[in-house]
Amino acid sequence: MSSIKSTGLSDEKFAPWLRRESVRALKLSLILLVAGSLAVWGARSFSPAAANQWSDFNYQLSKVALDQHPLALARSFASRLRESEYGWKPLSLAAPFNVTVARQQLRRDYPEVASVIDGVPQVPRGVALEKADPARYAQRMASYLGRYRQIESGRFTKLYDRDDLFSAPNANVQLGLFVTKFFGLLDALLCVYVIIFANGAAGVMLFATVLALSAAPLWRSRRPARTWLKLIVWPTLASTLVWGAIFFMALAAAIFGGLTPDTSALALLGALPFLSTLAKLPLHLAETLATKSPGKWDGIDRRKPRPPPNSTVPPVGGA
Repeated sequence: MSSIKSTGLSDEKFAPWLRRESVRALKLSLILLVAGSLAVWGARSFSPAAANQWSDFNYQLSKVALDQHPLALARSFASRLRESEYGWKPLSLAAPFNVTVARQQLRRDYPEVASVIDGVPQVPRGVALEKADPARYAQRMASYLGRYRQIESGRFTKLYDRDDLFSAPNANVQLGLFVTKFFGLLDALLCVYVIIFANGAAGVMLFATVLALSAAPLWRSRRPARTWLKLIVWPTLASTLVWGAIFFMALAAAIFGGLTPDTSALALLGALPFLSTLAKLPLHLAETLATKSPGKWDGIDRRKPRPPPNSTVPPVGGA
């Protein structure tokens, strides 16, 4: 993959650049805080409904910061992989290859079926249901068996259907189970996206903000130089910004929590310049370390041919 032609963040040395960016971020942060406070005060003064919506939004933003920080999302990703069985056949768009979710959805769609033994659905109230509507009962059982066979046909049966379920599987089975988890990477990633979007605008705004703040300097930076490296660094840098946003929101709650509980949104607004500087900081440091300054000239002109060490013949042009 070809590298991105980046212009670089700055040609300044790291220390003076950091001082200049810190002062700039402080000024912009104060401007944003004043403007945001005036806007919130004006909206709450003219509309009582806006005050309730503002409080709800701040509560949702605080909940997202506490429950959906990068470590919690990583745990959700790992838990989804660990607790799910995956097959080789796609089963749905929302949970591809996830046999566990497909079975749960099948039980919800057909609650009257208790289990399947030797390919026959076991229905405790099957006689009464069949007498009530024989055609509908037969249709539902045929539809159930079709979905059940589709799910079972895509399973890694030898890995999951072991005779002794109470003892640990051998090394070969464990390696096979580990390989099946590669089929679940997309499913676990979609599960994390669902968790982010579940809290509405607060979660979307927080993660969209950190992704945008980290993408802009990463695209301009000369380091890393390769596109695929930038794509790998991008979520890591965005996760760092989420922790930075949580720190500023917690700091605002500790300082101004006694005055008003609605501090998270304004704290995030005022922290935007600092988060932008935080995103640029490791990238510019990498640029500075990668740029080698030319060494001091030692007075030897190496452009002319030099005589052999033991030669007494003067060089061309005189001694």
